[in-house]
Amino acid sequence: MEELVRYGEKFFDELEIAIYRKRDVSVNIELNELSLSSVRQRTVAVIRGIKDKRLGLAIIDSENKEEIKKAIEQAYKMAKLNSRDEQWDSLPGPGKYAKPKKIDTALKEVSPEYFVELAKKGIKLALEEDKNIIVAGGGGGVEWRESQILNSQGINVVQKGGGAYIYFELVGMKEGNVTPGIFDLDAKLSLNLDVEKVVENAAQKVKWAYKVEKSRTEEAKVIVEPWAISMLLSFALFPAFKGERLIKETTPLANKIGESVASELLTIYDDPFHELSLNPVIADDEGVPTRKNALIENGKFKGFIWDNYWAKIYGTESTGNGVRSLATGGISIGMHNTVIENGKKSLEDMIREIEHGYLINSFQGAHSSNPDNGNFAVVANPAFIIENGEVKGSTVFMMSGNIYDLLNQVYDISKEQKVIPFMGTVVSPSIAFENVRIAGK
Repeated sequence: MEELVRYGEKFFDELEIAIYRKRDVSVNIELNELSLSSVRQRTVAVIRGIKDKRLGLAIIDSENKEEIKKAIEQAYKMAKLNSRDEQWDSLPGPGKYAKPKKIDTALKEVSPEYFVELAKKGIKLALEEDKNIIVAGGGGGVEWRESQILNSQGINVVQKGGGAYIYFELVGMKEGNVTPGIFDLDAKLSLNLDVEKVVENAAQKVKWAYKVEKSRTEEAKVIVEPWAISMLLSFALFPAFKGERLIKETTPLANKIGESVASELLTIYDDPFHELSLNPVIADDEGVPTRKNALIENGKFKGFIWDNYWAKIYGTESTGNGVRSLATGGISIGMHNTVIENGKKSLEDMIREIEHGYLINSFQGAHSSNPDNGNFAVVANPAFIIENGEVKGSTVFMMSGNIYDLLNQVYDISKEQKVIPFMGTVVSPSIAFENVRIAGK
């Protein structure tokens, strides 16, 4: 591949070649039945070249050398048509990489049949758990990825790895009452997925949901579970950590480094090397070494994350957070494995200590949150009523406000963490908030 870089230097001042090989195995579940199993494989080469501060991009579904040469020539033609980017500095150079994590190679070779059996097992367990339950949806599989990033500055880094996941969405139908869809999941860097626990957790919530209570407008204690936390923070908070937003003045965290922005109980960081990470990459999609980046530490904002382009504009260094879109070939700032540090108390004990409050399993409408100011408005559904330390039934209510106000209302965090492999990997505990204003429905 180095000879291709040298070939590209005939056309460009700087050149980057990124090769991605992906193998996705998946099964889908609909209404107690397996609806689809598949294996999808794809190889993508992305050419990114710069000539006189003009960017040229080309994407091809091949790693054939002759095809890549043609793509380099095509990218050069595109560069000549594009305007100069006067803010462009240079591609990154190589750095010191961490030792790669040991990979379970069984993930690369697994067949759909393995997940077909897991899915069948989960369906059987759910129907045995409660005759009123329907497995409305679900799925499982493995996402395996191999990559090689090379550039004319001397970067040449190869990576491989993958993760497995399984989830089930259960709906209960009893005495004319249909519960919301309630799902649970497991995700790991191995095939050792806990189907029994996933079904048990979801089925328990379905049983709680049979009894429906009206919520009321009030201020109350609220425990938000990992799936709901990851949805809300992914849209309302996490984008504000990106350095691009600092430069464009679209983050409320500007000039807040070192200041308190949340409860001192809260610590958040991006760490691809965390023990639960599904994405233990040693380099980002530009070949820059990755690292643990503190975002909020004991409530204080610690700093922004950067890719190479925006870091050089701001006069700092990349934090190893360049993430490539295979649809456009472009690089943007993103997190590899966001971790919300856990606490010391079990979720069960947190529930037991509440006289009156709510447990939220999922939010609707989190995508409409505004990271420019932290405002959000969501529907908690399904949510569960807690009375005298016990879950007494299900309900639905509105929750709105500002994410920074909410994060200052944290009073407890569970010791259990769950890996959420959607919208980027998030490792999250359940988080308890006090004096949360809710609007009954």
